[in-house]
Amino acid sequence: MLKKPQALLARAFATAANAIMIADRHGHMVWVNQAFCRLSGYAESELMGKSPDLLRSGQHDTAFYRELWSTILSGRPWQGELIERRKDGAFYTVNQIITPLQDSHGNITHFLAIQHDVSAQRSEQERIARLAYHDSLTGLPNRQYFLELLDKAIAAAALQGNMLAVMFLDLDKFKQVNDTLGHAIGDQLLISVAERLHGAIRKSDVVARLGGDEFTVLISELQHTDHANAVAQQLVDAIGQPFAFGPHKVQTHASIGISLYPRDGVETQALLDQADAAMYHAKRQGGGAYAYWSAAMQAAPPAKPSTGAS
Repeated sequence: MLKKPQALLARAFATAANAIMIADRHGHMVWVNQAFCRLSGYAESELMGKSPDLLRSGQHDTAFYRELWSTILSGRPWQGELIERRKDGAFYTVNQIITPLQDSHGNITHFLAIQHDVSAQRSEQERIARLAYHDSLTGLPNRQYFLELLDKAIAAAALQGNMLAVMFLDLDKFKQVNDTLGHAIGDQLLISVAERLHGAIRKSDVVARLGGDEFTVLISELQHTDHANAVAQQLVDAIGQPFAFGPHKVQTHASIGISLYPRDGVETQALLDQADAAMYHAKRQGGGAYAYWSAAMQAAPPAKPSTGAS
């Protein structure tokens, strides 16, 4: 039985569920508990005398660490969320509080860091956020996220004096695929279309799925309409290549409508609606092509519901 308070305290720190680390004034680790070793993946012998920089994930900038050190060197505790890197390279997230330890003269001698692993909670929050902003089937941005990205792109284009293009894409005769081959093949087709679209644009551009067989593409920093023409044709050609799903071969085409900022408008929803109207014009011309919005398309039918009925 433990009788001395010091021994009880040492046992409590060593076996605590939270990860605990003590570093000297220069930031070298001089003591860690079992939980700290389990969380970081390092043995105690691998940590002693090392800087906590060993665990840096690269997810925080210099200003983050500058503020942290400024706080604790002033004698004040620091608390915040920190992304660390395990020995095996995996990231983990902790809620950490660092307390400066001072001697009888007020001089800082050590730092006590206590970490609570919040990786699971953070992953769940990120999953929920992703579901809110991404299409569950293809993983692409959804309508809400696309409109937010388009809002930001318009604001940036206004400041920089650039053009941008909004493309509204619809698959021709997609309903026939669902009706003849089933929804499982239809879903596989949508996933493959998403991959081809994503592979045909620049990293700075955006492809999103609005629903059903409707996709949108945002081309930012557009210097000339020739670039929009080239991208639209690349998308038409990419989707026009046959798809193979086991014994099934699927042939489809894309109809694309294009609106331009600022030529056709400056409002997010208006540009999307104009691209939608232009898409219907391309579809009425036989599909497998692209068309630009013009004022003559004002009487175009409203956007069809996202049922894949085309």
